[in-house]
Amino acid sequence: MKVAAVNNVKYTKKPIHIGIIDDDPIIRTMLEDLISKSKFTDGFTLDIKTFKDGMEFMEAGWHLNNKDPYLLILDGMMPRMDGLEVLQKLRSLQYQERFTVMMLTSRKSEHDIFRALQLGADDYITKPFKLLELETRLGHLIKRMK
Repeated sequence: MKVAAVNNVKYTKKPIHIGIIDDDPIIRTMLEDLISKSKFTDGFTLDIKTFKDGMEFMEAGWHLNNKDPYLLILDGMMPRMDGLEVLQKLRSLQYQERFTVMMLTSRKSEHDIFRALQLGADDYITKPFKLLELETRLGHLIKRMK
């Protein structure tokens, strides 16, 4: 945790780890920029990491390093390991409650949405999306993590 001082009053910024797992480099960059500038992340020390697919995310082990909360934004369709497979692996971990997961995907069928929510996704947004709606919904998830 980092300590900051405002008017000689010290307060601690809670760390939050945000993983963006999407095979589209434009989406990864846009989300990283949106989150780092969002008013919803003001009270946090951000650790944002991006991954080009689910396999890269799982192999990196970044999500296994500490007991802080993680917000993961998962694309549903990716090469090597898709978002639903990543979600299934995360929810099988004994400490899975530290992960808040938003699916951000072009999969629009009721079956895909139902499956993701059944596997434990906390939110589900379909592409294309509106940035303001995405930021607001991310803000709601972040508030629940405090």
